[in-house]
Amino acid sequence: MPLRSSAVLDALQPLPLPSRLADAAATMAPAFLRRRLSRIGSPYRSGDTTTFVYVGAADAVRVVHFMSCFPEIAPMERIAGTEVWFVTVELPAGSRVEYRYEVTGPDRTDIIDDPLNRRTAADPFGVNSVATAPGYSPPEWTVHRADRQSGNVETARIESSAYGDSRTFSAYLPVGYPDEAPYPAVVLHDGSDLLEYASLTTIFDNLIGKKTVRPFVGLLLDPLVRNREYMASADHARFVVDDVIPYAEAELNVSSDTSSRIIGGASLGAVASLATAWRHPGTFASLILLSGTFVTATGGPWNRSEELRAVVDFMAEFTAAPGAPAEHAWMACGAYEALAADNRAFLPVLEAAGMDVHYEEPLDGHHWTSWRDDIGGALQALLPPSPDGPTG
Repeated sequence: MPLRSSAVLDALQPLPLPSRLADAAATMAPAFLRRRLSRIGSPYRSGDTTTFVYVGAADAVRVVHFMSCFPEIAPMERIAGTEVWFVTVELPAGSRVEYRYEVTGPDRTDIIDDPLNRRTAADPFGVNSVATAPGYSPPEWTVHRADRQSGNVETARIESSAYGDSRTFSAYLPVGYPDEAPYPAVVLHDGSDLLEYASLTTIFDNLIGKKTVRPFVGLLLDPLVRNREYMASADHARFVVDDVIPYAEAELNVSSDTSSRIIGGASLGAVASLATAWRHPGTFASLILLSGTFVTATGGPWNRSEELRAVVDFMAEFTAAPGAPAEHAWMACGAYEALAADNRAFLPVLEAAGMDVHYEEPLDGHHWTSWRDDIGGALQALLPPSPDGPTG
């Protein structure tokens, strides 16, 4: 079982200002220094160190990151006689960190993006600045290529027997669709967010275009009430199995052969994926479980709130009688997430159920970009090219 893990630092101790920046601070007038640092940008990397820089009037400045298990970064220091603030740290090699600045003035405190950093990442809650350490680079399947043909994303509306209402989902149709041979199905939760924040169509187009996976139809689901539907809901499982899959087989040329059928999601979407496969064994061959909210107790940190009682109850049921929800599982959870320990603890439960499980721990947090980086590896492992399938 491949495993990539890294111990989280106990503390991020501030380091001296890199010599290039220190020399600039010692020799330049404040106005010139400000312009010079604005051109250099932030964060500034020098060898193994990363320096976060802020230029502006303030009483205090701190780097606020969004990594639950990542230690806090020491407050910034101000270079005497200037409005330049900095803190230099050594990030673990391969790390990717999303952050913002907490800027405190005489009357207010603001949380802002790093004005000197053009690298950002969006999610449903806004935009964060991004810092990376040497050793991290986006996987090639995440990079848009102008010469790559693109599949189509269409909207399907179905009448749901499980919910008794009308619902929509998105369907990714690969280049070359339709083909005479039926396609494997890849069911993913939070489809609209994956499309917007995780470059999903780019990933699909690249993998299919390079023939590193066989062409497939993506069934991209969105909840109406996420916390109710994705917390191991039996209604949601019926919606997927009794409504979405039959529609896709009848209308989208999706194969009824379950041997290459995949279901997956991130966070609560991973819980919904596992619960659907568990409630309907034999329906899916493989699971993609990213940063799963596989919590077994309430109380404590944010991820153990009483609101997750339904997940805790499901985890107890599953652990007591896991059955055989699928043959394969591809799991990943950021090493800097509060959920990392839960995912590590859940790994042997899945293995004991007889599943073939692959687990990774990227040096990242609970972010859509991290899940973007993971999805391509999961699909290549679970849906390798087949000479018998459609050509796409």
